[in-house]
Amino acid sequence: MNVRPRTVRNRAGAPSQASGGGNASKEDIVVLLLQLLLKALREHARQAANTELRQMWVYLPLLRQLAEHPGITVNELARAGCMPKSQVSVLIARFARLGIVRKDADERDSRLVHVSITPEGRRQTRRWRAITRHALLRTLQPLSDDQRALIVEGLRTLLSALQPNAPHPFGVHAAVPQPREPRAQQSPAC
Repeated sequence: MNVRPRTVRNRAGAPSQASGGGNASKEDIVVLLLQLLLKALREHARQAANTELRQMWVYLPLLRQLAEHPGITVNELARAGCMPKSQVSVLIARFARLGIVRKDADERDSRLVHVSITPEGRRQTRRWRAITRHALLRTLQPLSDDQRALIVEGLRTLLSALQPNAPHPFGVHAAVPQPREPRAQQSPAC
């Protein structure tokens, strides 16, 4: 794979070449390419989506947590999403007004609010994911089979490095999967 040389700043602030040659290590190039890829994917999803999705697509991971953990509290959801509780509370109120989530008071502690995704919320989430998936598939369409195979192999390798004990798509496992926790756990990336 050819990478166009690009000047970046190393940790000391000095310019270096982010290409196969130059001073940048392969690890630096991988990190830079991943950062650029994530930024491009976010921008691509925004451009491909309609106005409604542009406002909501960034909240899909939060909605996925709600779908996987019905009755989760706002505090648990904030921890799982690495977001401030106040921001999650505002989002939950907005989602409730849109009919995407349902808020229920705790029977024993009135300060706690349990949140669950509604059938309408599940339908909207599926729709938003389908729009994003379709946009990504259109992006991959002009690539050759060989180029797509290289992407698949690189992504599988990266996924194995990031999650060595997780199950991998299409029956390829790096190791035995670990049992899932019943409640949302705080992401180690917070």
